[in-house]
Amino acid sequence: MASRGGRKGSNIRASSSAAEVGKSEDLLNEIIVRLPAKPILRFKLVSKQWYSIISTQKFTVTYAKRNPKPHLGFLLHARLNFQPYPPTLFLSLGGYQYGKHPNFLEIPKLEIHHVCNGLLCCSKPHVHAPEITSYYVCNHSSGQSKWLRVLGSPCIERVKAFNLAFDPLKSPHYRLIFVSELSSLDECHLIKIDIYSSETESWRPSKKGIYILQYDIGFHIAVYWKDAIYWYNQKNQSLAYFNFDDDSMESLPKPQVSGTMTYYYFGESGGHLHLVGACRPWTTLFTVFEMKEDRSGWFVKYNGDFGALAAAFPKMVTNKPNRPYVFSLVNLLRGEKEEELIIVLTIPEGVIGYNVQDKTFEKLCNLSLSERKMQQMTFKAHQYIEVVASI
Repeated sequence: MASRGGRKGSNIRASSSAAEVGKSEDLLNEIIVRLPAKPILRFKLVSKQWYSIISTQKFTVTYAKRNPKPHLGFLLHARLNFQPYPPTLFLSLGGYQYGKHPNFLEIPKLEIHHVCNGLLCCSKPHVHAPEITSYYVCNHSSGQSKWLRVLGSPCIERVKAFNLAFDPLKSPHYRLIFVSELSSLDECHLIKIDIYSSETESWRPSKKGIYILQYDIGFHIAVYWKDAIYWYNQKNQSLAYFNFDDDSMESLPKPQVSGTMTYYYFGESGGHLHLVGACRPWTTLFTVFEMKEDRSGWFVKYNGDFGALAAAFPKMVTNKPNRPYVFSLVNLLRGEKEEELIIVLTIPEGVIGYNVQDKTFEKLCNLSLSERKMQQMTFKAHQYIEVVASI
């Protein structure tokens, strides 16, 4: 009897402690904010009190600040030439257990336009009216999605870009820009930009009206950095950006280099903007450039060589004089140490994470691709981050 009574007393004390925690929102907030994002998002269903705590703007920013380097893996898209909607493959970092894709990633003909700090914007044609396209923003962690606008075809506006601006360290709110080309004649392009704010839940036209551009921005690769959207045009290797402060659109200089260099990666990591160039197809040498904080130009962050990687994976070597090596740079990630850089690249044998400082590497997944198939494919990898933001 004494033993049962002891256990009963212990259970009463535990229940009392749990009740005290439940009464203190500050203490409950301190406990919940230390958990991974996916359980936190499920805990919204526990009670109205928990939902209220987790849904606040303060909690979203606090969670992001407590998890400043939450890169858990990559979403890899491997697109064959003329393949409109490539499948999505998840590559884990550090043993992270991803689970299954959220339901929206399984939607047929879904096209992902941009991924930014855990949120993504995408579009899909209507099942019974493929000439009509709907545009959405989604939270990958929660699986939540939100419809934003719809466009029909034929349309006088040609959609050029649908991009996302989100920094959970500064605000729980996000913005989207929708870029349309009204007309194009020779080197003159008439561009219209609409901006969506999740804070006001409304669209507005750019304060600059119609942009008359004397060059083709391309809008091929989009990156959010320092309150602006940056675009890299793969065709003519030009750079431009849209500044949210004043809705201005400006061009950016390319790195000053001697000789010929082709740029294969453009992106942001660890609060820095990077451009990776390589002297391909003739060598394995590459250079990592970093943009100056004032946008005035680039400086060399690191010079490296994939030669050791080619020695470890001989299928990278083709023995063809016009293209002696075959690989594709898909992402760059700043490591746990301040100066550590990890380059993610695809090779015939798989996807590799290569540490440019100590020249070590890790195979993130296995592939078996022929040289010809590698040349027919375009690879793109988005950094996967868990966030608790509501959309």
